[in-house]
Amino acid sequence: MVTVLVLAFAVLIARITFVYLGILYGSTQVSRVDGIIASLIIGVIAAIIARTAPSSGTSLVDRAAVLTAIAGAVVLLVSGVNLFFPAEKVGLAKPSCSGSRTLKVKYIGITAGEVGNNSRSGPARYYPANGRFAADCSLGFSEYCIGDPILDKLGSDDSQRWFTSRWLRVAKQPPGWKAFLAKHLSGETKEPQFVSDAYVTPETNYEDLPLSSDCPSAFRPPSRAELKDFDPANQTLTATADHSVNIGFAVWLPPGQGFREPNSYLPVYDGSLPATANPGALSSKRGNTKSVTWTYRDSLLPKLSTRRPGGAKAKAEVVVMAIPCISDNLPAKISTAAVRTFDIAGGKNPIQQSKPLRGYNAQTLARAACQANT
Repeated sequence: MVTVLVLAFAVLIARITFVYLGILYGSTQVSRVDGIIASLIIGVIAAIIARTAPSSGTSLVDRAAVLTAIAGAVVLLVSGVNLFFPAEKVGLAKPSCSGSRTLKVKYIGITAGEVGNNSRSGPARYYPANGRFAADCSLGFSEYCIGDPILDKLGSDDSQRWFTSRWLRVAKQPPGWKAFLAKHLSGETKEPQFVSDAYVTPETNYEDLPLSSDCPSAFRPPSRAELKDFDPANQTLTATADHSVNIGFAVWLPPGQGFREPNSYLPVYDGSLPATANPGALSSKRGNTKSVTWTYRDSLLPKLSTRRPGGAKAKAEVVVMAIPCISDNLPAKISTAAVRTFDIAGGKNPIQQSKPLRGYNAQTLARAACQANT
């Protein structure tokens, strides 16, 4: 009896450890282990009581009451373990998908496919499908690769059209004893599983997910963007960046320039124009180049105070950024951004300034540039 009781508590310790390490996961699998623990403890204690009951003269009713109390204590023990060492991350908007863990992962997202999400063995549609996750459940990811661009319908609207080139790798245990146990305890497969970010709704901070060092060489991260001169004939801003499928534009309104809302970060797009005329998809016929109509006369000049120093013709400088976007709402590295300073009130067209303005938050400006769901 003592051996079985020791075994029960050993299983309990193993359950806590394996769940914490992300080896044992999935509500069904964990509940089965909890059931084994409870059965072992109750069975051992019940057997001990049955042995001692005849000599002590304990009645059947008394023994039933004792067994009920023991069962309640065991249920309390298992419930306490689940409270402090739950099978999945606490606070999830949706339960974990079957076959995926949400503990000890870099990023969690909700499957957004209408009938679920396929996974593929690599970051492109030409890789074979190797799994499927149910719709509207939480998936845990460890890293991402740049891959086949997919239209993100959740991020796109009538004014902005976004293609996502980020593919998320489902979190797995590294090769070794952890992977061996995860396979047999939780059904984890060793083959890489990628899901397009276009079909995943963020549930935690997507900037915490790192770029993998083990990605196909066919897909490269975007290079540094080049922001071309303002085109006065078409009133457009144009930028180019190799290996980019999205380029976003944004403007910073600095203090001291007479703006009513200084220190604002605004995406550059025009809601009256079709999605193809705004940041997002790049035309395959034009290479890695994107142009956007900069409606600064309607969007920025009205934000200037009529009582600003120097009058209506005084300088009003703004900072414009162009940066590749690897996913909607997610810019590439800040080092890939192109930044210029323009005076928008000193002439008929914006005048590029030789002395750039400082003081802006580059990460905030980059986020504004890749802001898809405004």
